[in-house]
Amino acid sequence: MRLHEYQAKQIFSKSGIPIPKGQVTTNAEQARLIAESINASCVIKAQVLSGGRGKAGGIRVAKTSQEARELATDIMGMTIHEMKVHKVLVEEAVRIDREI
Repeated sequence: MRLHEYQAKQIFSKSGIPIPKGQVTTNAEQARLIAESINASCVIKAQVLSGGRGKAGGIRVAKTSQEARELATDIMGMTIHEMKVHKVLVEEAVRIDREI
């Protein structure tokens, strides 16, 4: 099964596993509104079916909602591992204890 991060997190949430607040969007202005609703630093994450998104510049931290809009614009214009980014996940920035 191949899932985008936001799709996997929807499944986690339905199973009672806590996930950071956030939403997926295809629009930079909507990314700004999502970031504004989070009311804290947030992470803008490219949604492509590939690993290494962070190393490719597809995961960035925004400190303001305006910065979230700008980063979403930049990220949605990217190609990561030959895949065009059409969606971003905007979610609250949380401390990472470990990655799996």
